[in-house]
Amino acid sequence: MKHLYKRILLCLVLIFSSLQAASYTVSYDPDYAPFSYSQDNKPYGLFIDIWKLWAQKNGHTLTFVQAKSWDDALDLAKNQKVDFFLGTDPYDAWMHASKPFYKTKTALFTRKTFSGKPKAIGIIGEDYKEDITHRFPKAKVHSYDTYKALIDALMAKEVDTIYDDAIAIAYYAIQNHVNHFIKQTYTYSTVSDVCAISALPEHVKIFDQGFCKLSLASLEKIEKNWIFDETLRFYKNTCFLSKTKLIYVYDPDWKPFEYQDKATHTHMGIIADVLALLSKKTGLLFTPLHTENWQQSIAKIKSKEAEMVSAIPYSKKNAAFLNFTTHPIYQYPAVLVAQKETPLLGDKEIAEHTIGIVKGSTLGKWIRQQYPHSQFTLLEKTEAGFDALKHREIDFFAINGVTATYYINALGFDQYRIYKRFNHEFSLKIALAKHLDPALLSVLDQGLAKITPQEYHTIYRKWTSVKIRKEIDWQLLLMIGGFALGIIAVFFIVNRKLKELVAKKTAQLQEFNKNLEHTVAERTCSLQATNRKMQDNINYASFIQNALLPSEKEMQCCFEDFFILWQPKDTVGGDIYFFHKLSERESLLFVIDCTGHGVSGAFVTMLVQAVKEQMLSKLAKKHYTPAAMLGRMNRDFATLIRQSRTASDIGFDAAVIHIDSHQKILTYAGAKIPLFYVDGEKVTTVHADRHSLGYANANLNHTFKQTQITLKKDMQFYITTDGYLDQNGGTKGYPMGKRRFIQLLEKIHRLPFAKQKETLLHHLNMYRKEEEQSDDITVIGFEVKID
Repeated sequence: MKHLYKRILLCLVLIFSSLQAASYTVSYDPDYAPFSYSQDNKPYGLFIDIWKLWAQKNGHTLTFVQAKSWDDALDLAKNQKVDFFLGTDPYDAWMHASKPFYKTKTALFTRKTFSGKPKAIGIIGEDYKEDITHRFPKAKVHSYDTYKALIDALMAKEVDTIYDDAIAIAYYAIQNHVNHFIKQTYTYSTVSDVCAISALPEHVKIFDQGFCKLSLASLEKIEKNWIFDETLRFYKNTCFLSKTKLIYVYDPDWKPFEYQDKATHTHMGIIADVLALLSKKTGLLFTPLHTENWQQSIAKIKSKEAEMVSAIPYSKKNAAFLNFTTHPIYQYPAVLVAQKETPLLGDKEIAEHTIGIVKGSTLGKWIRQQYPHSQFTLLEKTEAGFDALKHREIDFFAINGVTATYYINALGFDQYRIYKRFNHEFSLKIALAKHLDPALLSVLDQGLAKITPQEYHTIYRKWTSVKIRKEIDWQLLLMIGGFALGIIAVFFIVNRKLKELVAKKTAQLQEFNKNLEHTVAERTCSLQATNRKMQDNINYASFIQNALLPSEKEMQCCFEDFFILWQPKDTVGGDIYFFHKLSERESLLFVIDCTGHGVSGAFVTMLVQAVKEQMLSKLAKKHYTPAAMLGRMNRDFATLIRQSRTASDIGFDAAVIHIDSHQKILTYAGAKIPLFYVDGEKVTTVHADRHSLGYANANLNHTFKQTQITLKKDMQFYITTDGYLDQNGGTKGYPMGKRRFIQLLEKIHRLPFAKQKETLLHHLNMYRKEEEQSDDITVIGFEVKID
């Protein structure tokens, strides 16, 4: 019986399909490339392929009928000798037109040698004669039957200008090798709909119903085969969409991702900024519908008062009433936040502690799976989690990394730190109501794909940084200055107290000679206590400086292998390095050598950090090269410390390296810090500009040179500040110098990088012998990962 039911069902399906399927005839112009043309009596072209796709998706059979000309093809449809004409903008009463399935754009073309106003204009047929005569009343209009005749008339100077479909003229010109002799002018242009044309309205209805089954991706693929210039493709733009304005809802209380500014009733946050960028890249307009809470937002989308959700995780529950983009609008990691003093623990030990999670959150559910045996505390919102940490009600707070950074950096919750970062990334996606055209999702996905990691990073920094963004953060610099003045004040106060103590004890010694031993011991203890306090301050400064350095884990994504030899002369120093991952394929490495060493040098590194962060925040607006970055830092640092109006002499040397692993290009620019690299067995030196940055006598308009190096497998790069090269030692106490450094690289470059670092350090110690370290030392060696 089961087999019988299956056979009956199959027969019903086949019968239904045969009833739906039909055969249609379509007339076309044989000289309208690339839209339709004939070759060996067979039809080809963009519109031909679109009709074939329509027939395939709907189970229809098509017969293309080649007409003698455009007008002849239309007459065949008008007299019902065929079912359809291929496609045009309807302009006659008999024409029943489908919804537009394409758009074409007309344009004027002239010879490249021609200038001036058109006096003789060529067109195809009579379609555009009225428009051209109205637009150019003093010009004479000539009509031609084919594109060949039209182009030939232009090249023979029978006309000085031609006017027709821009893509058709450009295509014909390329195919006939005359594209180098003509140019498009932009003085006049029109955009026209392309619709399927029939004398019978029921045929048009059938076409519209069938065209809805065609995906935007399949149409784009066809168009790409025929039109190579992406700017001329209409399926890559939003102009063909019937809807380009979307009303959306958002979470009004989810900082820093998105929230509602109560004073201005404005959608704010990371997602709002990404939507603004997406609007520019797609041409879609997004209008927010403000609500009181997230539950109300979801209710608005379900009631169809809103059409889009700005950012929402995918789930089967949400998929019941929403369609999602493939590309995420934003991604974020899960992290654990803890008190700063929380000791380092392994995962097994973490599992024995209490973890706070926000009730109902996707991230909270995921954390439960990672620590199934832990004790969890459910919290109503983010603020409750930080409050619970403060009162020791929980040991860890599980939250997304973006919100954690926002609270710690931007809102000043600096008694906490990100304790653990998980590798798992959560995705937020744009979602549309089910009733909307699915083609909109494809447009949104294309726009999201065009947003660069650098643009995302700029928005992220805007909402999570400690305000070093579009301008120098004077508050931060005042804090640094205040910290420096505080240390100086402590020094003077302690010094004065010591003088008073010495005077007092000297008098006591003169008066109380018998208590000499006790008095000296008391004074020694006081001095030791003072020294401990000062050393504690220096140690804390070292902690701050180390926090500025990138972790080795951050750098592993870019380098196949590497080492870092960073050795300040004192507890803190004036050498520092920074690493920034701009995108999956691009990275930046900075190596900085500031004036002085010790505490004074460390203060200068913090100022350089501020200048560097300010510069990087502007990369989204203007992509700086390494040379331009050095020039920018030179000017900004000089402006920052106002050296043009003081006698101070503070500055730094620097090297900037930009790495593009996809293009296999390393770009370097240096200010007194050279680059060395090994290709095969030879060590090559790339010399830096002999110009430091930011000093009182520095040329603020100096243009730095830069060098591009094509990356190859096994190439090794080395960069060093002058601390290693200028170290005194040897038998005569001379500096080590570049020559000895290069000889050393020739010997060790085949060793693993960890062994190279060990050898460099050993050689340094052997060379200097009893000499003290003369300066801060930074040496970095690396091999780039190549895609």
